[in-house]
Amino acid sequence: MRKLRNLFLILFLLFGLLWGGSYLLHRFGDHHDRVSSDVLLEQIRDVAKLVTNEGDFMEIYAYEDYWGYDISPLRKKALVRAKGHALVGFDLDQIDMDVREEDHIIVLSRLPQPEILALEVEIDYYDLTQGTFNAFAPADLNRIESDVRMKMRQKVLESDLYRQATVRMGLFYNTIHALAAQTGWSVRYKDQLHLYELPRS
Repeated sequence: MRKLRNLFLILFLLFGLLWGGSYLLHRFGDHHDRVSSDVLLEQIRDVAKLVTNEGDFMEIYAYEDYWGYDISPLRKKALVRAKGHALVGFDLDQIDMDVREEDHIIVLSRLPQPEILALEVEIDYYDLTQGTFNAFAPADLNRIESDVRMKMRQKVLESDLYRQATVRMGLFYNTIHALAAQTGWSVRYKDQLHLYELPRS
């Protein structure tokens, strides 16, 4: 009788363990993702920017660092390909305009210089090798990406985009002159010394 009771007790415990285990697996076994996203608009500004040129750039950037001796356990290196897309133009908010209605003259001053209005850089790591005693830290990767973006910006500055933008801006001013002349107005530029008409060539 005691053996039968012990057998029932053991079977009851086994059933309880199996039921409890299956409940826990069912309750916690399903994978759940919970994502929350809040987009906050901080500020809206009115801008007047004229994009005159755009250019695509590509650069291969090689980085290497080692301690003491240039051997594999002490060396880390990275090979990075960077693709850049640059927009060059003018910030028209810088222009001061004085309208002289009695003389039918528009006086422009503080004409802007060409500048990089936007630069998007896409970075791909082709090779990221680190030694046993010289591994990459997040600060290293941040420094590499910052250096790549800086070099890409320098490449844009040294390109022909600025000269082309200046030519395009000259055509823009010529268009303003032509439109003003059709209505009996003239456009002039004010520097520190005198007033003179912008060249039409």
